[in-house]
Amino acid sequence: MAWTWEFAGPEGRAWILHYANQVCRWEPPPPLPATGTGAPLLSWRQRIGWYERWPVRRPRGRRALPRQGRVLKAVDTDALCALYSDGFPWLRAHLDPEGMHYLVPDPSDFQWPGPEGTLLWECRVLVRMSDGEQVTSTVEVAPETFTALPSTVPRRRQRQLLHLGRALERDIGLWGRDHKDDCGPETCGYPPVEPAAP
Repeated sequence: MAWTWEFAGPEGRAWILHYANQVCRWEPPPPLPATGTGAPLLSWRQRIGWYERWPVRRPRGRRALPRQGRVLKAVDTDALCALYSDGFPWLRAHLDPEGMHYLVPDPSDFQWPGPEGTLLWECRVLVRMSDGEQVTSTVEVAPETFTALPSTVPRRRQRQLLHLGRALERDIGLWGRDHKDDCGPETCGYPPVEPAAP
C-alpha cells in the first residue's frame, strides 16, 4: 500500500482516503525511504573481508572463475564506452570524462559460466558520473576482451572497490532519473531522455 500511496498523486490519494475512511479509520503510510547517494558505510565484516579471499563466490556446484577473471580493472571513459555494444551515447555524455571507472567479473548465479564456459562474463562496473558521484552498472564482456585490459590496481584496493560496488544502492538508472531535471543541451550537452538499461 505504501508504494501505491507514494505514486498515486493528489487525486489518487484523495480517492484512497475517501474510500478507506468509509470502511475504517486509516492513516497514510510514512514516505518511502530515499535512496542514499554517495559511498555507503561499509560494515566491519566488509572491511575485514578486504584482507580475506576474493569476494566473488561461486554458486554451489559451479567452478570458480578462472584466475584472470578474479581481478578488478581500471578503465577510462573511452575504454568503458567501447565495452558497450551500442556505445551508449547517453552514458558517455554523463560520465566524468577524466574519471577512472572500475570493471570486475561478478556474475549473478543464473549468469555464472557453466562447465563448457561462456561467451560473455557479466561484469559489475563502478562508474564516476559527471557530478562526481559513483554509481554501479553491469556490462557483459567477452573473457578475452576483459583479459586484454591492463591491471594496475593493487590487490587490496581491488577488494575495497569491489565491496564498495556491491554496497552501492544507486545505479545508472536511478542517477539518470534524479538528473533528468538538470539535464539539457546547455548543461551536459545531451537532451533529457530516459536512460536505457545498459
